[in-house]
Amino acid sequence: MQLRNHCRAFGSFGFVASKQQLALALESKPWPPWLASEMRSNWAGETGAVAIYRGCQAALPKVKCPTARAALEAFAEEHVAAEEAHLAAIDVLVCERKEQSWMPATSFGWGLGFISTAARGARGMYVTTHAVETFVEEHYGDQIARLETELKAGDQSPAEAYQALLGLLRAACADEVQHKEDAASPAAAFGVSRRAVLADWVQYQIVYWGSRVGAAMAKRL
Repeated sequence: MQLRNHCRAFGSFGFVASKQQLALALESKPWPPWLASEMRSNWAGETGAVAIYRGCQAALPKVKCPTARAALEAFAEEHVAAEEAHLAAIDVLVCERKEQSWMPATSFGWGLGFISTAARGARGMYVTTHAVETFVEEHYGDQIARLETELKAGDQSPAEAYQALLGLLRAACADEVQHKEDAASPAAAFGVSRRAVLADWVQYQIVYWGSRVGAAMAKRL
């Protein structure tokens, strides 16, 4: 898949943003309007992602099966740490209040994580994660592809600063791909009754398209 190649081609999973890389990426500002809108949306998205896992953690007592609860707790702890690292880096880059979306990403994200877990248990959170991360892979992939094209054409400078920013986007995207795959495996391990499969499909569609609409709004608000 082309979008995945943009995310995977440069380094292994595990997001790392050094002070030097962030300082260099900051030199790419001011960004062209399209990239400023994307970074606004990225900031909202990472804010919401942290909140999704926090909402899940708050709902863990509602997961009745101890084994499923323990596995989901470990899943949420690992993923929220990664999302917090992404957000810390984005905060350095999208550092002025006027650059940040005013959409209530924290409230939306927390509610989504809590409801997914409370209503459908561990399976619900895995489906939500898979849907969100599928969209995020596409979202980051589009940005990476466009930025790569513009850099090759010499349309953005200083090139070194934009390369540093591009590296951060690639690393974040690679993490999101891994999160998607982490969620797909345990979700598939549950029973496959027709009712459960239908519920998964409905939930996936709602979360995926809700994520897409939310990201589009965050670019403008």
